[in-house]
Amino acid sequence: MRLGERLNDGLSVFAVGEGPPLVTVPGLGRGADLSVRVPRSAALSTAALARGFRRRVHLVHRPVRPPSGMTIAQLAGWYATALRERFGEPVDVWGTSGGGITALQLALDHPGTVRRLVVTVAASRVDPHASRELLRVVRRGFSPSAASRLIAHGPLRLLVLATFAVSSRKPREPGEVALVEAVRGWDVTARLGELTVPVLLAGGTRDRLVPPDLLRATAAGIPDARLVLLPGRGHLSVLYDGRLKPAVGAFLGAS
Repeated sequence: MRLGERLNDGLSVFAVGEGPPLVTVPGLGRGADLSVRVPRSAALSTAALARGFRRRVHLVHRPVRPPSGMTIAQLAGWYATALRERFGEPVDVWGTSGGGITALQLALDHPGTVRRLVVTVAASRVDPHASRELLRVVRRGFSPSAASRLIAHGPLRLLVLATFAVSSRKPREPGEVALVEAVRGWDVTARLGELTVPVLLAGGTRDRLVPPDLLRATAAGIPDARLVLLPGRGHLSVLYDGRLKPAVGAFLGAS
């Protein structure tokens, strides 16, 4: 079993591949302490990115047990410390969902750490109704049906529902609840004009957590931002759409 490394402030990293560095920042999910165990799905997806982009991909995960009252700004600060210590220069960063929120805050507060920024299924603020639903999902009373409805639709929802039905018997990780609580009320829309790095935003037209209007508004506020909006895709299915990786690859390979 391959293991990652423990970083500062409870962060951990798993790296694979050869080439220029690409840092990926995930959202919710189990197995956040990569120094103890790298989930098979995370190892496979990270290796696939490394092969596809010819990069050394560094999956940097959130703390499993963050301090009470953690904010997104604090979390971004911990990432900034980790990236400075590990690379010593700006690197490409790809954040997804809650990781996309963290990556946006990172680029705003610590611009010297980011070279290019990719944000998938995240925007400059969160939908209040969606965040309340998500918080109910990760707290006690986890409902596989409610959770799957938030992030998937169609046949994919059936697979997610089955997966959640199995995992719901286990307690949620503290880091998941802390991340969702930190996202409530988070809004950097007024600061988007401060971004000085190239930004690619990607999402789906059927995303209940990050509606397309939020993505369009976020892209409009960022100088020269690129927006990839995939028709018919939800929060989860965006990540499996065959058009996403070529768009990201072209963006990261631009001079």
